[in-house]
Amino acid sequence: MKIIVLTNATYKEKDAIITAITQTGTIIFTARGIKDPKSKNIVLNNPLTIADIELIDGDFKYPVLKGSKEIFSPLKLNMNSQYLGTLLLMDEMMIHLFPEDEQHQMFDYLENGVINLKKNEDWLMSLLLFMSQVMKVGGFDLEVNRCVICGQKKRIVAFSFLEGGFICEECVTDDIVKDLSKEQMILLRNIFNSQDYHLLNSNYNRDDALVLLHKFIAFIEEAFGYRLQNKRLILD
Repeated sequence: MKIIVLTNATYKEKDAIITAITQTGTIIFTARGIKDPKSKNIVLNNPLTIADIELIDGDFKYPVLKGSKEIFSPLKLNMNSQYLGTLLLMDEMMIHLFPEDEQHQMFDYLENGVINLKKNEDWLMSLLLFMSQVMKVGGFDLEVNRCVICGQKKRIVAFSFLEGGFICEECVTDDIVKDLSKEQMILLRNIFNSQDYHLLNSNYNRDDALVLLHKFIAFIEEAFGYRLQNKRLILD
């Protein structure tokens, strides 16, 4: 069974209770002796590790880990605060923004996200793409291809999270703030239209991307009602 580790809680002295997602749901299991440095399953102590596991069912509160094989570890030597912060933010959003019965909907995107982050090291775009998917799965699929009010595709002048997307010059009102440049709105559209991580290391303006990152974080915190703790690792 392929899993992605979300949390690892110490149980007794060397055991742990692990919460992970599969492609079909969230599972909780006991990993005995995993805190022992000599444990063959020690890699499961690290959040967002991708592994193939085998469980034993029985008269236990949770299934017990029989064995595991590491598929991918997102950790690497010399991680900077942005790289580590991106991993921790991804994990934090998975844990706190989705109920357990919805977490698995992010499985493929999370798996591809941690693999491509390590491969490309483009933490900023990785996080923006992941956050856009979080919003979509969370029910906030914003309209970025036409005016959300009238449907026309030309003369787009503003973007509003409250209204749900782009707004044209005929529909914009005085209470809608025009605080994104044309270039930033194009980047926003590309991010929300992307189905994968092909935008990593593309030719985008990082200052524009940072503007969007601040807006994404603010909206997610407001919409989901949760304050992201690990944002401090990536924001000035």
